[in-house]
Amino acid sequence: DEISYTLTRKECKILLYLCNQKGKVISSEELIQNLWNYHEMPSEATIRVYIKNLRKIIGKERIVSLKKLGYKFTSQ
Repeated sequence: DEISYTLTRKECKILLYLCNQKGKVISSEELIQNLWNYHEMPSEATIRVYIKNLRKIIGKERIVSLKKLGYKFTSQ
């Protein structure tokens, strides 16, 4: 049985960015600087919602939160 999910464009960009930086701690600030235009500037809460949504799809153990540092993608 195959299950498919549809990611939003931004969720896809975040996941791809985290995958490409696997094992590296990525701050919310780094995500914002690299994935949003200057006039968009999301809040920290917005970033958390995107991460929460991605975890529901790929598994919560795949994106680790490091308090006050950021997020890390793992291959577990």
